[in-house]
Amino acid sequence: MDEFWRDQVTERGITTLDSQSWPIRSPKTIRQDWRGPNGRGAETVGQLQRQSLDRLGTAAGILNPLYGVQLVFNEDMAVAFTRALNDWTRAEWLDRDDRLRASIVLPLQSVEASVAEIERLAGDARFVQVLALVMGENPLGRRQYWPIFEACVRHGLPLGIHAGSAYRHPQTSVGWTSWYLEEYAANQQGFQSTLASLLTEGAFAKYPALKVVLLESGVTWLPSFLWRLQKTWKGCASRSPGSTGCRPRSSATRSA
Repeated sequence: MDEFWRDQVTERGITTLDSQSWPIRSPKTIRQDWRGPNGRGAETVGQLQRQSLDRLGTAAGILNPLYGVQLVFNEDMAVAFTRALNDWTRAEWLDRDDRLRASIVLPLQSVEASVAEIERLAGDARFVQVLALVMGENPLGRRQYWPIFEACVRHGLPLGIHAGSAYRHPQTSVGWTSWYLEEYAANQQGFQSTLASLLTEGAFAKYPALKVVLLESGVTWLPSFLWRLQKTWKGCASRSPGSTGCRPRSSATRSA
């Protein structure tokens, strides 16, 4: 970061931006035999090579940084931290092993800054997608985010949506959870809502070439959710901007 933000980190006593979405010592975060003395996984390329790349014969690995830049409320600080995170990923990881690829982390606190970050890094072919959390400030299909989708399509980058929250709202539709188990399972609700938002807001109709990747979403919820969404769409299509050209059914059909 530049001098101003380096000073801010010191003056404000900011030590880390770890998110509750990914507790460091949670048993599910990493294999126990790969966990370091501080509870974390590989913190250097050398450790990653020994644990995974070389050991498993990995041809390519995509880095998805889950550092909590999405938690920051100050827009300028969020942009500064996000740019630094992406630069750190490039310098300390991508430049040290040709097998590594990475996601462009977006400062979604600012759509304009998110587009600028895509433009800044899209020329580096080692960045292979952009990254957002499934539970943010607003549903991701909202039109305010469409400039990001346009930039993704223009540069041929998928939109990767990862499990996790910016904690602007409760993780469930009925309030805050007490336990990490609840929060972890509640990500399924977040993915359902986000997928519905993208479909019904018309994002895919506007950008048919947009590719979306759901990361750590699970799949068992998808068939039943899509069935219910399609069933409901039949009665509500005329009220969905993503269903241009649809007409409401007659009252006789609705009654039947």
